Amino acid sequence: MSGSLGFTFELGPDFDGPTQRGYQGPVGPFGQVRVYRPHVDLLDGPLRQVLLEGEGFPATEFMGGHGVLPSLDGGWMKVDETLVEIELKVRSLRKGSRSLEMRYRGRRYTYTSSGMSKEAELNRKGARVRLDRGRYLPESGGGTRVGEAGGDELDATDLAIALVLEEVDRSALTISGALLAVPMNFLFGRGRGESTE
Repeated sequence: MSGSLGFTFELGPDFDGPTQRGYQGPVGPFGQVRVYRPHVDLLDGPLRQVLLEGEGFPATEFMGGHGVLPSLDGGWMKVDETLVEIELKVRSLRKGSRSLEMRYRGRRYTYTSSGMSKEAELNRKGARVRLDRGRYLPESGGGTRVGEAGGDELDATDLAIALVLEEVDRSALTISGALLAVPMNFLFGRGRGESTE
């Protein structure tokens, strides 16, 4: 899209029976989107998959990781069947010092998050997508996510990458989550490599 684009949006909870599996709703001029974790039989174990669907969006999938939910700790992402390169960056041991650096078809992204259901932000030159906690909906037992998107080069791919991460365990980006993961990563040799560069 040409020219500077800026808008806000709100996504409502998406349920599969009694369990919230994601979010859905309209996202500005890009139309309806659904971000969800497909249902899996508990006997089959965790599927650890998040899918993003919407007519105005590229097919986006996050898969893998450790734990019950799909996780940044070892998971991977594809947009339009192309793998997104993901690297965890650590600048210091203070709050907000961890980020994901992502590369996709010549684009370079930085993604930060305060943890599950908290504030998250995706940035690249010419585009920014920010998401945060929205309203609690007592009738559904879930809450909304509110978003703000803008930039001269913002497009559906930027939104798809930011939105699919809404259903991914992002604790690797928090100090407490990283400290809790250290023993398991050491014992089992798992997790995403960290870089200080």
